[in-house]
Amino acid sequence: MKLIYQRAPVFPLTHINLIMPRTGACLDPPQRRGLSRLTLRLMLMGAGGLSNEVLSARLERLGATTGFALASDHTVLRLSVLTSQLHAALELFLLCVHQPNFDPAEFAQLQGELTSAWLADREESKQLRAHEVYLHEVYGNGPQGYLADGLAEGLRRIGLDDVKRQYQRLLAGGEPILAVLSDLPRAEVEARVSPRITLPPPGDGASQAGSAPGASYPWDGFAPPQAAGRQVTIVADENTKTDEVVLGAFSVAQTDADRHLHRLIALSFGGDMNSRLFRVVRGERGLSYGASCWYEAGTGRVPRNHAAPFTVYTFPSVEHTAEAVPLVISLYEELFDKGVTAEELELARASLINSHPFLRDTPQKLLAIEVEKALHGVATDDDATNRRKLVALAPEKLLHELRRSHHPEQLHIVLLGDPARLEPIAAGIAGVANIRTIRYPGEEAYTDPTG
Repeated sequence: MKLIYQRAPVFPLTHINLIMPRTGACLDPPQRRGLSRLTLRLMLMGAGGLSNEVLSARLERLGATTGFALASDHTVLRLSVLTSQLHAALELFLLCVHQPNFDPAEFAQLQGELTSAWLADREESKQLRAHEVYLHEVYGNGPQGYLADGLAEGLRRIGLDDVKRQYQRLLAGGEPILAVLSDLPRAEVEARVSPRITLPPPGDGASQAGSAPGASYPWDGFAPPQAAGRQVTIVADENTKTDEVVLGAFSVAQTDADRHLHRLIALSFGGDMNSRLFRVVRGERGLSYGASCWYEAGTGRVPRNHAAPFTVYTFPSVEHTAEAVPLVISLYEELFDKGVTAEELELARASLINSHPFLRDTPQKLLAIEVEKALHGVATDDDATNRRKLVALAPEKLLHELRRSHHPEQLHIVLLGDPARLEPIAAGIAGVANIRTIRYPGEEAYTDPTG
């Protein structure tokens, strides 16, 4: 097990992150999306014969909290506690890792809770619905394009035996990483903490994809699906006063040698209130309250060492969608054709130079940087290197990189709103090869060819 340690001497706290690479939400079976998240929740709800109530009470008396994080390609189990209570809390944490109860009553209650939460989240957020469909479309139905909370129908199909098998898969990926942030000296962590943290031996379920040596894993050899022209998906919602517009195409990974160029591209085009998208769509035209863009690899939804989509988002009022959609696409095409202006370049350059020290100004951030380096090979430049790269950046280099790595002709475009209004708008978009309309939630939107 690889140890990543960071000293945090100010507060008497210890934070433990047990990270399992080559696992994650991508291992959810096609008909049971959401299984990994449910499994991790249930692992922490009673262990070693201690009920959820007893386990929670003991942790609370120690001032300790447990939790997890679930990415597409890795899983994290967490413990935070006063350092003086570390060893007692660690014993309870390891019960969850090695001996989860998987109590049937707790399972049934949690399954209902997660299904209700999934439905409530989508009911409250049109943006979430549109972005979910967008990721599904751009990743071509593959497991890489599903959010960690899965699908409502997938959650309903899960049985307790599925959970027990998934538990084995999630703890049997690549070499585990132990990331520790503590006021304890490194020598003490190495001598008294790290040796205690182990994983259970692989069981029958661990022979599934992603865990056994040489086994197939969804991210192995991943190549972005190639789109033949622009694809439009309309998500029907007749009772809305604003429409959701999400569009994008695959670009680069965060391990790209010219990552600093892409940070500048995202910031200058749609990263803040000075950006081109915001300035034109909201400030000059008043078509939407906001407009932004980002690289999906930078959000944590997908691995940072794989090519990921560059995404553009806005939400115009229904009377302005017909003007907003072609405007946003034309602004992106203009960026691709001409790059950024001298003023945009200087503003973004100054912002990225001045804000860079804040990427590493706390022990927590320093630990996260080392974890990303170990997980995905993503290196964060020091301040001097970052400044040197950005000061030396010429507009011609930026334009060359845009034309090399961006593909506006292959856009996946998701429009959420009334199909009667949106279908004519979609038909007027240049280069569109396919338009389809779906309802949400609807199984026709989530037909997985592997299932």
